[in-house]
Amino acid sequence: MRNFIWWAVYVVIAIWLQRLVPGLDALVPGLIICMKEKSQQQTVLFLIVCVLFQEGCGTLPFGSSIVWYGFAFACYYIGSWFFLVESRIFILLLSAALGVGRAAAFYGVGQLQTLQLDTSVLAAPALAQAMLTPLILWLASVSRAKIVEEASRDRKKGLEFRV
Repeated sequence: MRNFIWWAVYVVIAIWLQRLVPGLDALVPGLIICMKEKSQQQTVLFLIVCVLFQEGCGTLPFGSSIVWYGFAFACYYIGSWFFLVESRIFILLLSAALGVGRAAAFYGVGQLQTLQLDTSVLAAPALAQAMLTPLILWLASVSRAKIVEEASRDRKKGLEFRV
């Protein structure tokens, strides 16, 4: 139950951050946490939530968030071949790639939909994504670690009680 509550609170805070900082996708750090925890079910469910929120709230026709999250997955998995996923350099490089990828994904989808996009307008959201992803990821990881630790402790107490 704690897991569900933590994710629900995270999504609410992430959506609030996205309204506060236009162009930021604050759900991507949660997706990175899911991938780090290697829970396929959790990752798929969270990805569905992300796509539904982004497609429902976005101004572009359907498809841009699928491209965006596909790019995020690719960056994470390719980066994990070369770096430890817990390392700071991995997170910083991933965040920089996500910043560039955010602009490229939306520019590419915009071109496919014959939208006239000013590339200078894409720079601010890309920079915000690159700069804020490590901070959001760190804050979420710290709070998530406490929840996971408490759940583990509770499970151990439950096992001790049964014996």
